[in-house]
Amino acid sequence: MILLPKDLRITRDEHTEVRTVQRFREWLDHQDSSRTKGIHASDLLDPRLSYWESALPRELTERQVFFFTIGKVLHSLVLNSPEHGIDKSDLGTSEALGILFSPDAATHDGSPIELKTNRSAYEPHEDKLIVDYQIYLEQLLIYCILQNCLRGELWVLYISLKDPSGRTFPDLRCYSVELTQTQFHTLEQQIIATRDLLLKAKKEKNHRILPLCRNWKCGTNCVYFNECRPEGRYPQKDKKRWTA
Repeated sequence: MILLPKDLRITRDEHTEVRTVQRFREWLDHQDSSRTKGIHASDLLDPRLSYWESALPRELTERQVFFFTIGKVLHSLVLNSPEHGIDKSDLGTSEALGILFSPDAATHDGSPIELKTNRSAYEPHEDKLIVDYQIYLEQLLIYCILQNCLRGELWVLYISLKDPSGRTFPDLRCYSVELTQTQFHTLEQQIIATRDLLLKAKKEKNHRILPLCRNWKCGTNCVYFNECRPEGRYPQKDKKRWTA
């Protein structure tokens, strides 16, 4: 250990912070500009939010810039490391459903792999996986349907899990997810119905025919809250999360 001077001058450089965030923003915008137009698999998760993102594009907030940048860096680290059994995935289109999709990666047999980063200090118990991984599983299963396969893999990279002693550490959890043919058919019908409703809402310029977004995406933290005015949630009178 070296002894630091007690009168060492340390000054926050906010100008450099702003410039760095702007570079991150430009990088994300460049990647988004190459996004093929059309209905994407991710649009089906919360179609009302997708409607507004298409109808009224907004600049990412600084918070979103950091989340997306860190997520992309961690995705690259995990998926580009040498690993037997993983292939890179390209943008594809389901010709039957007319939906664009791009899983994070694929196994050698073509099954989709969806990688998510998670900031939680605790992982869910085995009997809570479907509840806690709800949105992750939705996206993975949409990919399965679009690729006409009954199996996919969900990888969750925890940035800061706590061990029994209270110390935090990064860790990875990988899950195999399998569908029955009946489950496949049921999900496929839901995807078709959501796709058709989103297309109708865009054509009629009527977001109210779309279901409300999941509660944690709604409220004043959503940049479209004042335009959307979600039924039963607007105006937001306190900071409590919605239960509907």
